[in-house]
Amino acid sequence: MKESDLSVHCRIELSDPGWQVDTKALTTLVAGIVRVVRSEIVGIPGVRGAVAVSCYFIEASQMQELNRDHRGKDSVTDMLSFPLGYAAPGTGWVLGDIVICMDAVENKAVRGGNKLEDQLAFSLVHSMLHLVGFDHVRQPDRMLMEHREEDVFANLASGQFRDVARRLI
Repeated sequence: MKESDLSVHCRIELSDPGWQVDTKALTTLVAGIVRVVRSEIVGIPGVRGAVAVSCYFIEASQMQELNRDHRGKDSVTDMLSFPLGYAAPGTGWVLGDIVICMDAVENKAVRGGNKLEDQLAFSLVHSMLHLVGFDHVRQPDRMLMEHREEDVFANLASGQFRDVARRLI
């Protein structure tokens, strides 16, 4: 399969009224991440010419509930990844769902001294790596995932993740 043969379908839903998301910019960012992690994606049995990812933007209260229900942590987190891994007609290989809380992304950016768009991109890289099989429960896996995160983030085109999301006044 040539690099150009892998197309990306990105479904986006925004249910957080406090934020605006540029769907075209987010789709471009997701496609850029897919391009950089292509080697991991094409290694998944069943992947052919297209992959799909869904991104859901939700409020902090919903994120806390999901985090509690799925991870046993009663707190808000920036993103949760739900790997799915199945073929869907007309869509390709469904990698999974990424659930995003922009308030938590913003808080993480402020705490880390990062720009909002950089934090969003880095968190999306982290989530995408979960969708393709990376984990960080054990120390050796954590080191491998952190190294790959840095590599993927460094290989994204710098202007690729600007103006993806902004807080509404």
